[in-house]
Amino acid sequence: MKKIFSILIGASLLGCAGGPKGEAPALKEIGTMPAFEQGFEQGVSACYAATFDNLLYLSGGCNFPEKPAAEGGAKRYYNGIYCAVLGDTLQWKKVGELPAASGYGANIQDGNRWFIVGGMNGDGASSSAICIDLGNACKIERLPDLPCTVDNTSGAVACDRLYVTGGNADGKASNRTFVLDLNNIADGWQELPLMPSRGRVQPVCAANSTALFVWGGFSPADGDLPAEVHTDGWCYSFATGVWMPLPVSVADGEEITLSGGTMALLNDSTIVAAGGVNREIFTDAISGTYALIDKADYMLQPSEWYRFNPNLLIYDVEKNEWSAADKNSAYARAGALMLSYNGYIIYIGGELKPGIRTPQIHRYRL
Repeated sequence: MKKIFSILIGASLLGCAGGPKGEAPALKEIGTMPAFEQGFEQGVSACYAATFDNLLYLSGGCNFPEKPAAEGGAKRYYNGIYCAVLGDTLQWKKVGELPAASGYGANIQDGNRWFIVGGMNGDGASSSAICIDLGNACKIERLPDLPCTVDNTSGAVACDRLYVTGGNADGKASNRTFVLDLNNIADGWQELPLMPSRGRVQPVCAANSTALFVWGGFSPADGDLPAEVHTDGWCYSFATGVWMPLPVSVADGEEITLSGGTMALLNDSTIVAAGGVNREIFTDAISGTYALIDKADYMLQPSEWYRFNPNLLIYDVEKNEWSAADKNSAYARAGALMLSYNGYIIYIGGELKPGIRTPQIHRYRL
């Protein structure tokens, strides 16, 4: 379970409002993104990160450094690998480079092994998979390619198997799931039975010792099928090889989509999720309806208007139910990344609204 605990597709921010009177606040900004690559210091979303031996590693992601997206700015991707000692202030140094600039891939960690699978950049989507050895000067090993390009996906590791699910596969919203046996890498990626759902772009997932859990994501319009932003989920049993439905995520009586959010397995029976877009507003936009606001004004609203999910949600595997554990504006980001280390949550970047990133990196005391 130690390995599984460290694999964060997202994470909880337990206790973020602070402790008893007299204690230091649970939330602390410990730094911003490094300034080695011009534009990276402005903040990115859809990046990659890992923790090992009291060091934070950070790489990849994308933003609009020259001109905001609302003004037609070009998206830029990054490839530097940076590390900093985890403390009250981050002091960055460059320790390597990805084989190519990248964002929107699956970010997965298993001990000293940091996996980045799929993703995309200005040249298009990728089918590549790499393993970065954090215990050996960030040495990069190329893993077998996926059978298709995959981006805006999610991933997890359990029982020495690497899972990548959803996103876009060869440019189309996907309900496919791929698995790589880390003890038999030469066998390459295998495909699980299709998730009994429409394709899910930007889902979240986690895996425990018995199953892979997937929630959220969105489906663009396809023929007669309208655009859809999902709140439900599916669970793939490793023992039976069967997908089973999971309950919708809810907070304050409202269905919450975790599309663009984050998720983590805390233990075999507890999954935590936070962040993501607002279902109503996002559906209105991706459907092209724009009933809530004129299309020309969609990117111009203040951050609060987009109503990104501010809830910390807990899924109890044994009870098969969701509950809301906390509510804080700090959770309200999309495309952020969180990692757990030594009793803390490290919360990295993301977007505050469509096209607008933050460079902030916070530490939360669990």
